[in-house]
Amino acid sequence: MSRTAVQTQSLEGDWKFARAEGDEWLTGSVPGDVYSDLLANGVIDHPHDEDNELDVQWVAETDWTYRRTFTVDAAILDHERIVLECLGIDTVAEISINGERVGGTNNMHREYTFEVGAVLEPGHNEIEVAFESPVAYAARRRAELPYDVPLLRYPVDQPGRNIVRKAQCHFGWDWGPCLPGVGIWRDIQLVAHSEPRVTGSTTRQTHHDDGDVTLSVRAFVDAPTPGSGEVTVSVAGASAARQVEFAAGENEVDVDIRVPDPNLWWPNGYGDQPLYDLELSVRRNGRAVTTTDRVGFRDLRFVTDEEPDGGLSLRFEVNGEPVYAKGANWIPVESMTGEIETEQYDTLLGDAAAANMNMIRVWGGGFYELDTFYERCDELGLLVWQDFMFACSLYPADEQFLDNVEAEVRDQVRRLANHPSVALWCGNNENEVSVTSWFADNDNHERLVVDYQRLTDRIAETVTEEDPSRTFWPASPSSGPNVFSPENPARGDLHYWDVWHGGEPFSDYGTVEPRFVSEFGYQSFPSVTSLSAVVPETHHNPTAPLMEHHQRHESGNELILQRMADHFRFPFTFEDFVYLSQIQQGLAMKSAVEHWRRLKPYCMGTLYWQLNDLWPCASWSSVEYGGRWKALQYVVQRLYAPVLVSGTVESAGGSDADAEDGDGNASVNGADSEEWLEVWLTSDCPEPDSGVVTVEAVTLDGDVISTHTEDVQLEPHESSVAVRLRLADLLGDVPRESAMVRLAYDGRAESYPNAVFFEPFKRLTLPDAEVDVSVADGTISVEATSVALFVSLSAESLPGRVADSCFHVTPAEERTVEYRSEEAIADERLREALSVTHLAETY
Repeated sequence: MSRTAVQTQSLEGDWKFARAEGDEWLTGSVPGDVYSDLLANGVIDHPHDEDNELDVQWVAETDWTYRRTFTVDAAILDHERIVLECLGIDTVAEISINGERVGGTNNMHREYTFEVGAVLEPGHNEIEVAFESPVAYAARRRAELPYDVPLLRYPVDQPGRNIVRKAQCHFGWDWGPCLPGVGIWRDIQLVAHSEPRVTGSTTRQTHHDDGDVTLSVRAFVDAPTPGSGEVTVSVAGASAARQVEFAAGENEVDVDIRVPDPNLWWPNGYGDQPLYDLELSVRRNGRAVTTTDRVGFRDLRFVTDEEPDGGLSLRFEVNGEPVYAKGANWIPVESMTGEIETEQYDTLLGDAAAANMNMIRVWGGGFYELDTFYERCDELGLLVWQDFMFACSLYPADEQFLDNVEAEVRDQVRRLANHPSVALWCGNNENEVSVTSWFADNDNHERLVVDYQRLTDRIAETVTEEDPSRTFWPASPSSGPNVFSPENPARGDLHYWDVWHGGEPFSDYGTVEPRFVSEFGYQSFPSVTSLSAVVPETHHNPTAPLMEHHQRHESGNELILQRMADHFRFPFTFEDFVYLSQIQQGLAMKSAVEHWRRLKPYCMGTLYWQLNDLWPCASWSSVEYGGRWKALQYVVQRLYAPVLVSGTVESAGGSDADAEDGDGNASVNGADSEEWLEVWLTSDCPEPDSGVVTVEAVTLDGDVISTHTEDVQLEPHESSVAVRLRLADLLGDVPRESAMVRLAYDGRAESYPNAVFFEPFKRLTLPDAEVDVSVADGTISVEATSVALFVSLSAESLPGRVADSCFHVTPAEERTVEYRSEEAIADERLREALSVTHLAETY
């Protein structure tokens, strides 16, 4: 890019900040936020530690001012147009340069551009961003509304979050702290140019039968002055150009280019993820300005079919293949935006792909993620279900609010539309439930319904204008546009929370037959190591005040303890409690996912709540804050494997055949009934496979009771019963509490294991197994003298993680597990750091 064509000057780095009415100026960072800056200056203690969060609520209630000086090169001032680009201002602010106001902001999710050529001076300049407290702004705006707009509130929160266009979870949630700060949280820079420049683009794809793809490109071109020019598009060796008569200001230029037989982009587990450089060049007056983006070629369809019985299917298809969505919900990686590091995206999204996920739902209570997030999803083959940022509330629908939202949606769709990973635009999180159920008794309910529809319609219209290639889904959950029955499992997507919030047993999952489950989950505690960093050992008890402070669900610890008493013998130590809470979480998700994968193709997706945390706490996450894998992440790695082998116990009559008991074990339907073990194979593979199913009943001492093998042919995307065996023949006269059944499918390339139990784990007669662990060449070997259940391996003092954990070991096998770390770790060091836990040790 020629210096004379376009020049930029970043304003990131060190700024000064102070209370609006104060004179004590401290050094802050841009990008960043006020909480991070106060922490760095030693003004506040870390809000994550103990209950310090309660002591720093004054920060959100205070107005703050950020300023810095900068020198402008004389060459910048020679350009026709000079703008200040603000990609993320959090949230309500007035911006001035050299004492002259250049603009204001009131939306964290928008990208603002202000003309500043008239106020800049050669040499020394000063920019100031004056922030209003988001809490005060929300209160002021709320008082101006003709009627109250209701919202869900949480144990520690600040009111009015639904009034201000800011990350909703900054105001507190049932898994996160209340830290609604302010700051310049994304890039801010000067841009000067005298020739037209491309400020962004969106693309649509038409896939032809011969393998060619027509890419329809819409380039957004900012021209300082009117005049003729040329826009050229180049990708994958093809190019196309168009002569344009530019008007001063923003221009939309459409160019179609036919790309011969490009390699197709696939979701994780279905193929590769080739990405191509998309070059957009604008030439005028002999000067060219070129920008580069990345695209992936894929034919993605969001399919919803109305059915005669009133059902509505929901599935994704990519390049003609049906994709069973396997993934998790995503929340912001930090409670304070200034603490976000790019490496967190690399690690967490890498964890998702490693666990065989192919979809991530960006939940609507956070923010539209940073560019790095979507770039990594493109590279890893993780489809993105993208919520718009509205959650668990109703919202105003006056024209001022709607215009603000429209600009937000337009900005974000244009920013994200070229990413092949982005699969769906979704209107909100649980607002349809809010208006139809939670706030149905509100005195202004009819008005609220109208407001909800006005907001949804405005978002939908804007999405359709900017990106007609993707579907707009009105809400999550939803039964479809204008249906207003968001809790109907037979239609659309479902959030299923009866097991956690409702306290139902895990077997309840087996009674639900949904089309697509976009939220469900169960809580556990993070590792003792993580908790010890923020809660002193004297509070290492689930009912201790500081431990309860790090549990934001009002009855969360009680629910965990109640269900633990059903499943396990009650632990004697806090360490065992944490271990069992994680095993319990894994059992809950196993009960759900196995059942819903068996329902394929009726059910075509499970996205559990949630992948990650933004502070150390008890939550639904599978990866705790700081990056350690909980037991659930290892369980999910197996549940989401390309092929799942699972077992259910059927009575002869077939009633309640696929139900499971409260432990996630195969149920038994009474001692007098004839019972059969059905072994299911569920494939997400686009190609057929053949292999052997092995069903082996063993005592908990490790003795083999019986073994059955069967050759099978597995068709693409098949889910069916592969083997049906009489339970009495499998177990003989061995009591159920002394036996388990091991399952395996050995395909042409991979082996997939599982296990079935017939009694709650607290009733099992587990021997006191000795588990021996050795390390050689970075590989851990695990052996046991009798059956050891839920063997958990960790080396928390070392970088990296074990490749597998939370598995069962019998005396007849040696289990080997790779230790994965970017740092070379000597075997002796790994063995010393390695800890091993299994279920019998908690007895």
